Amino acid sequence: MRLTARQRAWCAEAFGVQEQQRRGAWYLPQKMSLKAGAVNLPHLVRQRPAHALTLAADDSAGIILVDGSADAVLLWSVLVPLFETLIEPIRVRATGPAKTIDDQRRLWSGIEERYRLLGIADEALEDFTFGGGWHRLDRPGQQRARLRLLDSLTSVDPMQLATRHRSLQLQALMAAFAKKAAKTGTALARRVLTRALQPVISGYFAGDWLAVLDYLQAPPHPDEEVITALPEPRLYVGMSAQAASMAAEAGIPEDEIHAMLAAFLGGPTSLSPVEERVAALRNWWTAFDQAHAAQRPGMRSLWGLVDDSIMAFVPDDHGFTQQLYRQVLPAAVNEQVDRLWQWVTLQRHAKSIVSNPQPHQLMAETLGPALEFWHGVALTAWFVCEGPYSRAPLSGVADYYSRPLAALRDTGCPVSPDLFEELRTAERHLGPEEAIVKRRSELPVDTDVGSFSLTMSYSSGSRREGFERVRDIVTRHRRAWAEQYLDTYLEQRWRTALEDVARAHHRHVAAKSRPPTLIQFAEFATTTANQWTGGDLGALYTAIGEPAPTQQERPARLLPGGDGHDFARRVYTALGGIAVDDDLRMNQPEEAGRQWQLSCLAVESLRYVQLHEALGQPPTPKQFGSTRLALVWPGGEAEGWPVFQHTLTALTNTSLPSERSDAGPTESHRDAPQSAGRALSKGANAPLEAEAVTVRLITTGAPVDVSAVLLTSHGRVRGDHDLVFYNHPHQDGVHSSTAAITAELPHIPADVHSIAVIASIDLEAQPTAVFDQQSIWRAETTQPSGTNFSFEPAPFTSGETVSIVVEIYRHASGWKIRAVGQGYDTGLAGLAADYGIDVEP
Repeated sequence: MRLTARQRAWCAEAFGVQEQQRRGAWYLPQKMSLKAGAVNLPHLVRQRPAHALTLAADDSAGIILVDGSADAVLLWSVLVPLFETLIEPIRVRATGPAKTIDDQRRLWSGIEERYRLLGIADEALEDFTFGGGWHRLDRPGQQRARLRLLDSLTSVDPMQLATRHRSLQLQALMAAFAKKAAKTGTALARRVLTRALQPVISGYFAGDWLAVLDYLQAPPHPDEEVITALPEPRLYVGMSAQAASMAAEAGIPEDEIHAMLAAFLGGPTSLSPVEERVAALRNWWTAFDQAHAAQRPGMRSLWGLVDDSIMAFVPDDHGFTQQLYRQVLPAAVNEQVDRLWQWVTLQRHAKSIVSNPQPHQLMAETLGPALEFWHGVALTAWFVCEGPYSRAPLSGVADYYSRPLAALRDTGCPVSPDLFEELRTAERHLGPEEAIVKRRSELPVDTDVGSFSLTMSYSSGSRREGFERVRDIVTRHRRAWAEQYLDTYLEQRWRTALEDVARAHHRHVAAKSRPPTLIQFAEFATTTANQWTGGDLGALYTAIGEPAPTQQERPARLLPGGDGHDFARRVYTALGGIAVDDDLRMNQPEEAGRQWQLSCLAVESLRYVQLHEALGQPPTPKQFGSTRLALVWPGGEAEGWPVFQHTLTALTNTSLPSERSDAGPTESHRDAPQSAGRALSKGANAPLEAEAVTVRLITTGAPVDVSAVLLTSHGRVRGDHDLVFYNHPHQDGVHSSTAAITAELPHIPADVHSIAVIASIDLEAQPTAVFDQQSIWRAETTQPSGTNFSFEPAPFTSGETVSIVVEIYRHASGWKIRAVGQGYDTGLAGLAADYGIDVEP
């Protein structure tokens, strides 16, 4: 943007991230996707009319908000919302018509009303509105219509447009505030500021909630707390090294200090999980360095010494050796890696710590750019000299590895430029290229004029003499770098990771006025926990000095002995995988493609096992995400999923639930048994026995998911963990299964007053579906003692996609069930907001 120095200074003060945070705007996302296409579309329509919509759709950028990102906040909070409103007619026509004629009328009625409030003439929408003849326009005609709309918009005073759009935005803010302030006369910021309203506060009040209250002439809520600065991270790592001084100061034996530290850290020794892994990384680096320094011509390459996620089930002719670290590195080093990185937390299933099938890959990720560069440059030296080919010449190493080199410079641990100069010089002194002959044969040929031999050879790549000299150059520089920087680099790795988690925790507290739940914490802490605390979020909480809200479970390990490579190879063989050679690729390409798809399934089997551990049961196709995989059987998922699942069941020595449907969460009315129990009308209630109760949903039409929400006496959740659904199937005696919710009433905690059973249309499977005459549900409630109720509401008519089915609630000393049948046209987000659940988009 072309701004004067004075305007830019004002923009930085009003929209700068730190400035807004000092005014309490801790809701600002650390990362955002700026859809700049909305702002650029008018220009694109004029300059590239035939491709404008495609270019605008692709015009987005991932932004990390840091100091000086005032422009990004201004775009996000003011310009993008304004332009999205202005170009809405173009966008709607580009995406096609809505579901029904009534839907289209409502949609265009809303657009016309917004245009009217913005002061834009009715004629501007003449070609676009419902019934305006858009479908009769050819492509050039539609392009001309867009240009006429833009001409109409440019004829309006831009200050008027911006001012009136601001009024529209503020009306939404005032309505939300009034709704939350109805009882107390004022409202807490965190109750009002939904994701949709956060840009309004940043755009028009510079992120200052107190300025909003002043504008609304409302007093601050008594419980309101505006945090203007976050506390500095305080880490609890490395305390064992201070045990002697702590003991002397306290006048107690040093052993007692170590015992207290072990109790504080929750481990067997006073070493923190981070310190254990730092020591292991040092040991691994020493063995890694020795392996590269001992490399000689004629040996195999060290491609495979670092586990970089490549899984190959067929022989490799290019120098790669699967799990080479098992053969090259000392057993003690490999065992240490296997032990310290054998567990992880899955971000979407944070309640459990599960098996990590690739500990050596995770260890390599923990080491980061230092390993990426030093291993990479050593392999480049090998392949340039010993062949068969290299992706970069020695003279191009600095460019090829520019990303890890930049990361090392940023950490203050740069690689000396002398290395690259020495490599360029060494390359000039390498021997000439020599073809690497794979096969040679001689064929005698007799002719009328005599006999001769025809020699045939097959070459693959080339080599050049001089590897030892290049190896020694790399080794010398690698060891000099490690002596000067390795300890500093490792500390910087763990310290930066932990401090980032601590700051994210503080930001959450500042934005939400409460600590994150375990699931919310996992969203920003999982990677750090997996790398530095063995996937243990509780240990990470301890390392940053915060109490953990709950302890994670450690389910039984299902991955058999060995690591994921061995297991995936067994899966590949069990699914019918065979060795693929050049003959198969050339003569049977379809079969070679099928084998490649089987290898992909074998790799994905590792994720299946992790999900099985996390969920406590085999995942469904939906939980696993089978739609993104190619199931190579003729019947697709219907045939392939059972084969895949039974193969894994056999290899993990587990069993499938006796009653399970993989056809999806819905059943048809005609296939469902008719209930002989008492029918409940909407609003009616009935007593329940103090035993397990199951509510099963029988649906027709659209695919439907079933979930449950555990609520206190105030009608709110205790935390986000109180939502029970297919990705979080168990909570405090309530668990979900296919199309059903079961509540073990004797085991429900005392602070849970009621359980709401929810039906929601699976909009991923059928995005346009709603509950209506064709998509309906019936609830069957049963108990072991014979209790049996049914409830079927009248068809919904207002575009509802979510419904509260029934409510199971405490009454006196027992329990009752109430038939609710309340629908929501605002989706799960609207229902979640009513219950106090944070929904991340």
